[in-house]
Amino acid sequence: MPNSYFQFKKFTVHQGQCAMKVSTEACILGAWVPDTQAKRILDIGTGTGLLAMMLAQRIEVPIEAVELDAKAAEQARQNILESKWADRIQVINQNIFEWAKSTDLTYDLIVSNPPFFTNSLKSDQSKNNLAKHDTMDFDKANLALVLKSLLTEKGRAYILYPELESEQFRVEVERNGLRYAQALVIRNQPYGPIFRIISKVSKAEHSISSEELNIREGQLHSKKFNRLLKGYYLKL
Repeated sequence: MPNSYFQFKKFTVHQGQCAMKVSTEACILGAWVPDTQAKRILDIGTGTGLLAMMLAQRIEVPIEAVELDAKAAEQARQNILESKWADRIQVINQNIFEWAKSTDLTYDLIVSNPPFFTNSLKSDQSKNNLAKHDTMDFDKANLALVLKSLLTEKGRAYILYPELESEQFRVEVERNGLRYAQALVIRNQPYGPIFRIISKVSKAEHSISSEELNIREGQLHSKKFNRLLKGYYLKL
């Protein structure tokens, strides 16, 4: 059973009320996302508030963190209130697709670790389904539409998916006239299968260069992984 909290160097994430717990790949996303000189950041499906706090630690701008599940949103609020960045992060307990229709805000930087399973057996627990699967209207097609609506003309979105789901997402992104590129390819071991892909989405042309990150080299975390997470993980 996962711990009820995860201690970082500068904040604590309590996660007992959230279906999606702190994961290595989410931490990679939060630590890796480039500082694009953003003036405002959106975290779609914030869960525990992890990504919002990781970004707040190094990018000093206002952040909206949208979360559909009421218990997860409340846990995110409590985590953020106990952090150093409560004055810059607003948790919004609402369906992102409904909220996008009602807001006038646009964003230079959007991040999301979205639900992604499409063909696997779903849990009997509805909260787990919402957090882990393309459920209701939180699917890749609608996510692409939201990015088109909420990105500024020069904005960037960084979205974390497994390899198959990332390709499915690419189709929807390009169908909506947006630009897609693989930004970071994550493997558990060198030369191993692709574990996750962080894609970069924008309205404007952007470079197609892609990085790779191996989480481990043998039994140890890779040097690149350690450098990336050094500002966050207690043990580094």
